Amino acid sequence: MKLSKLAFAAAVAWSIYAANAQAQTPGTAVQPVTYANDYYYYQPEATSPSDMAPPAAAVAPAPCAACEEAAEEEECEPWRLFCQKECGWNIYGHASGGVMANGRPAADNFNGVTTFADQDQGQFNQLYVTLENTIDTGGCGWDIGGRVDFLYGSDFFFTTAQGLETDPTTFAPQWSNATDEYGLAMPQAYMEVGYNDLSVKLGHFYTNIGYEVVPATGNFFYTHAYTMQYGEPFTHTGALATYKYSDSTSIVGGVVNGWDAFDRPIDTAAGLFGFTWTNGCDLTIAYGAIVSPDEPNLNGGISNRNMQSIVVTYNVSDSLTYVFQSDQGYQLDGANPGLSNAGASAEWYGVNQYLFYTINDCWKAGMRFEWFRDDDGARVTGLRQGNTVAGQGFAGDFMAVSAGLNWTPTANLTIRPEVRYDWTDLDETTGLLPFNAGTDSYQFLYGFDAIYIF
Repeated sequence: MKLSKLAFAAAVAWSIYAANAQAQTPGTAVQPVTYANDYYYYQPEATSPSDMAPPAAAVAPAPCAACEEAAEEEECEPWRLFCQKECGWNIYGHASGGVMANGRPAADNFNGVTTFADQDQGQFNQLYVTLENTIDTGGCGWDIGGRVDFLYGSDFFFTTAQGLETDPTTFAPQWSNATDEYGLAMPQAYMEVGYNDLSVKLGHFYTNIGYEVVPATGNFFYTHAYTMQYGEPFTHTGALATYKYSDSTSIVGGVVNGWDAFDRPIDTAAGLFGFTWTNGCDLTIAYGAIVSPDEPNLNGGISNRNMQSIVVTYNVSDSLTYVFQSDQGYQLDGANPGLSNAGASAEWYGVNQYLFYTINDCWKAGMRFEWFRDDDGARVTGLRQGNTVAGQGFAGDFMAVSAGLNWTPTANLTIRPEVRYDWTDLDETTGLLPFNAGTDSYQFLYGFDAIYIF
């Protein structure tokens, strides 16, 4: 990786920080806060209006005026391009980009089978815009809302859906040219209806399976785990219900059109389900699974594909959090025909472990260790055009360890430096290897990205 690219990325990040810092009141402590559930940092709730007696004959200010007054009182709140209302439709978003350099730069400039930060040169990953009307029944009565997300950037490639951004038969891009490194995706577009403790999404939405997510604001690390990219679905189209059974337990269930599909030549009804349980103190367990009868396989046909994931989050202390994730997937007749017997089934599974430590209001440290097993070379491959290993299958064990920091100098800006080391049990006798344009079984990555919410 050329130093000039790192210097350029650092200059851009510093410029964003300097511009935003001028808008902050000197001497004001800054908290890492955000607006929506997708965002990694938790935003404390404001005091409920019902807890405050309004003055006699008080005149309610206009929504934007109220936002300006709240901003004066809560100077740690992030600046927003559009006024955020407590009810009704809101527009918000973020922009992110960075560089993930490779210790052994490849001739094709790709970081092997690593995705999202998949190239060893600077990338503009996401310009992410959300239009949302969040429902709130208060556990009593009806409410209706919805959400639409648009993602432009190099990350669009990893969250496209068959029949929406790509052709339902050929999978060729419909919204951009096949050679485009940057493009547009619409990972969510749904209506949501709520009644008492039950809510139902109807449309196109993110999966409830797994731990890591597509929006950069929802993850600690710049890079992603193998399980997220290769072991799990990204989006679904259909209906998904969530029922709050009790203060500690929520149940999820629905019928969707399989994995990452909006429309197919032959649509399929897949079962999506799960639950979330918390002890209300320091432990949360989330389970998600999908049973899909008709998914494309590497033999040119369609077959049953099932997978499940469990995520356990334990707050060891106020500053330390441990996360454990385990995934397991299976597909009939899904093995890579170049690596297994015809008609063989495919299996993949893995374990992720995360450790996060809050240093202070502006700094957080984290580590991730992952082991992912692709038994039959059906899942792990490079994806983007131009990647030497794109379309290749690698049957074996993949390990990765990442360490990083999140620096949030202002409420709007987060910078995420990261170092990562990947290795596999594959060697030269297996032929093409997963890193360094097909020549190495390991790689070392280092870099950072910057996220600015608006």
